[in-house]
Amino acid sequence: MNKLIGKQISWNHALLGTVLAGIGLVGLLYASAIVSIFSLSIASYWALRLVYGKEAVKQLFGKPIAPVKTISKYFLLNILISFLVSLVLQYGLKWDLHGNPVNEGFQWLTLLVIPIMLLGEELFSIFFLAIFSSKCTLPVASILSAIIFGLVHYSTYDNGNVFHTLVHILFIQGVARLLFNQAAIKSNSILTSWGTHVLFDLFAILVAYLTA
Repeated sequence: MNKLIGKQISWNHALLGTVLAGIGLVGLLYASAIVSIFSLSIASYWALRLVYGKEAVKQLFGKPIAPVKTISKYFLLNILISFLVSLVLQYGLKWDLHGNPVNEGFQWLTLLVIPIMLLGEELFSIFFLAIFSSKCTLPVASILSAIIFGLVHYSTYDNGNVFHTLVHILFIQGVARLLFNQAAIKSNSILTSWGTHVLFDLFAILVAYLTA
């Protein structure tokens, strides 16, 4: 992970990698189900390979430092922050937030699909975190990648009100991304942020299923 942070890069490669990651995102959002499952993971992996090389990407998947402690910490923090933000928006401001259709229309096959799709989200986000860190401080790079992560969830959480949707995705999904980034940075491995992300999404699905 640390091999990517702050590393000087070829901006021609970065531009091509961004286009490739963007194609993967389009596949995720608009392609057939089978393509959308793998699209972002494959495209973002090769975007990272293009910019940083095979060895650096291999180390991205290296053995994490204190994975159980790190995953537990950021998983619980994410639950707490998401709950508090949702509470303020829904019950304090009386906003009608749109839920994730995956959570609300649960199917058991989802349990197999989610880890693959979330790996794509992790690779996509770490790609932008690394790219931004070559020109910005790490906190700024993390915030920028979190904004992008939040914005790509717009169509998922669109409730018909642009402002409400933007606040929703930036303060829930965006803040979650900051925590996932920290998990990866602290453990020096994408495996930890991926594990935190998968655990949180499965928890959200379980809560939605039990309260339906």
